Amino acid sequence: MVRWGIDGAPLAPLGGGGLRLRSALELAHGVSYRAALVGLEPAIDELIERQARWNGCTGFLTSVGGFTLLPLQLPATLLATWVIQTRLVATIAALYGLDLEHEAVRSEILLTLLGEEAADVLRQLGVKTGQRLAARQLQRLPAGHLAAINRAVGVQLLGRAGRGGLLPLERAIPLVGGVVGGGVDYLLTRELGQRAARQCRWWRWPETRS
Repeated sequence: MVRWGIDGAPLAPLGGGGLRLRSALELAHGVSYRAALVGLEPAIDELIERQARWNGCTGFLTSVGGFTLLPLQLPATLLATWVIQTRLVATIAALYGLDLEHEAVRSEILLTLLGEEAADVLRQLGVKTGQRLAARQLQRLPAGHLAAINRAVGVQLLGRAGRGGLLPLERAIPLVGGVVGGGVDYLLTRELGQRAARQCRWWRWPETRS
């Protein structure tokens, strides 16, 4: 999720010249031109809507086959959603001038995917909650502690998927599953982007290195 969502990923096994998912910084660079015309927040709103629609289309394609193709669709659905959502949050962070190479920033990005569940992960690992306080603590934690937080986020996301948070039963119904899956992925991604934008307005992460 970190490598592909933030740093870019191959879209097809075509070798060195194959298609690839642009990195969060590359996407932010493109959005910055739009921000110069309409302002930062409207440009971010447009970014969120585009990425939510894209994830909705991906959710439709990876759920349309129903139960028969579920063993193949399940990993694709989870991976596509998490990568798209990770990149969206990272792009918003970059647009607010935050350093995506900083390990604390990357941990904050992953924690954002959890929403309210992030506080539970932090408490379990001994990090005091409250977003401003947590952000300051994360910046002082060694890499090993941040890696533990990242692993805990992954476990929590898998647990959420197992409870049906990303995979309602209707996804197992051919065609209907595509509509439901696409709609769920669209709404979740839009909500996530809006939450990340609100947080990034006052987060005090390390700024991007010059």
